[in-house]
Amino acid sequence: MEEGVLVQGKASSSFVRFLDRLGGALIEPRKTFYDMLAEKGGIIEPLLLVVLFFGLQGALVGVFLFRLLSPITPFMSFIGAEQSMTLQTFLLTIPVITTVSWVIIALLLWIISAGIAHLCAKYIFKGRGSYTQLLTLYGYASVPSSLVILGMILVGLNVFSFFVFFMFLSIVAAFWTVVILVVAVERCYLIDPGQAFISSFIVPLAVYLAFLALIGWLFLALGGFFL
Repeated sequence: MEEGVLVQGKASSSFVRFLDRLGGALIEPRKTFYDMLAEKGGIIEPLLLVVLFFGLQGALVGVFLFRLLSPITPFMSFIGAEQSMTLQTFLLTIPVITTVSWVIIALLLWIISAGIAHLCAKYIFKGRGSYTQLLTLYGYASVPSSLVILGMILVGLNVFSFFVFFMFLSIVAAFWTVVILVVAVERCYLIDPGQAFISSFIVPLAVYLAFLALIGWLFLALGGFFL
């Protein structure tokens, strides 16, 4: 009996600490990350947070697309019954496709962004942290996306009433995500906020823009070649 009570108490305490980390990452990231680095927490929890938050976003996007496209299926009867059934089946799989896609993209951005910030903070600004530590802290930068999820749910209820509110929440979430990333690099590598901002935002943004420009140039080059 006492052992059961003890186990329940430990589980309750662990859950409370988990909620403290989530709230702390959102409201007081500097102190929260300092405590987390001292505790040397694992990578599993931030990994699950990334999968959860962005999986929910992907699922909601899929539901919106399904609701947008499904009304046209009755007007597609001219393509044949078999093709119409195939189209309906595809529409049903859209939420699954968007959920998986969102999670994969989020995981790639999580890993790559932390890697770019690590290289910049460690080798350009001579910081002291490690990639694993930064990756762990970066996972908690997904917490502000809960605001985006809230906005998407409200838009799903009434797009005209809540669209502006959704945009506001998205801007706040994006801004606060950058703040959390900067604090994570600052705390992890013990560098000043300016250097942390360059490492966590400016350099990764430049890399991603250069990559997109390269992809665009390749498409134009290939298009010109085939034409």
